Amino acid sequence: MSEHGDAACSEVEPGHEPPGRSPERLGEVFDRLRDAVIIYNADGAVDDYNARLLDMYEIGREDVRLFEVGAGSVDAVHPLDPLRRFWPDLLSGVHKRFDCRPRALKDGSQLHVECFARKVDLASGQAILVDIHDARQRRRAEEALRESKRQLEQAILTRTRALQDKIRLLEEQEALVLALSTPVIQVWKGILVLPLVGTVNAARSQQIMESVLSSIVKTSSRELIIDITGVPSAGEEVSRCLLQTIQAARLLGATCSLAGISAQVARSLVVLDVDWSSLRISGTLQSALQAAIARL
Repeated sequence: MSEHGDAACSEVEPGHEPPGRSPERLGEVFDRLRDAVIIYNADGAVDDYNARLLDMYEIGREDVRLFEVGAGSVDAVHPLDPLRRFWPDLLSGVHKRFDCRPRALKDGSQLHVECFARKVDLASGQAILVDIHDARQRRRAEEALRESKRQLEQAILTRTRALQDKIRLLEEQEALVLALSTPVIQVWKGILVLPLVGTVNAARSQQIMESVLSSIVKTSSRELIIDITGVPSAGEEVSRCLLQTIQAARLLGATCSLAGISAQVARSLVVLDVDWSSLRISGTLQSALQAAIARL
């Protein structure tokens, strides 16, 4: 009977653990939290804290007094610097979320924390509970994101500049091609020859006009021969270019003549119904040069 009774006394029903072990288990859970936690009484004294607080701030138990916010607390920069300012609001039941000033650690790095403080009701009475979250990982992620954004913006800026340089180079090459495609040649003193080759559009027409006028003024030439041997067809744009160039040259005192008209170009010019009777026309450049020299 005694053995049975002793055995019965040593057994504990599942779920009914000795009450003395519960605080220990709660303390273990408290210490295993990833965030640091401080519990203050209404006077601002530290009632309790977990082990994470000591690890996060690299302090000993004797330094926990630095976290007190009461009237008799240590007169120094508080580790949770905004907490003193928020204390009256917290006592009135207002929740506060705030960042704290970075704290230098032993390895030279900076500890950045985010805090969430609120009033809670405990068995011992009302208290202020402060969760302290290590924000270093988030800060590193934000910094990495900012750096990636900066690098992306720099890459876009570099690419944009490269494209602008290419566009500028293409524009310069296009201007050079236009200039080379509309050369005004002084073949004799007082005689200029403008050999036209290829198609003529609005942009090239303007370039032809500028080249002819600047050459007439520069050389004081009195004769301008426009050689259109290399023009495959004479549409409206070609006709307009020729007429405008001839009229502008005449205003500067130069006599104009047209050379190298093919049968196809002649048919095109006739269809356009333009009066060319006042213009000197030669079949070849050679005959146009001979006539121009004779007029000098």
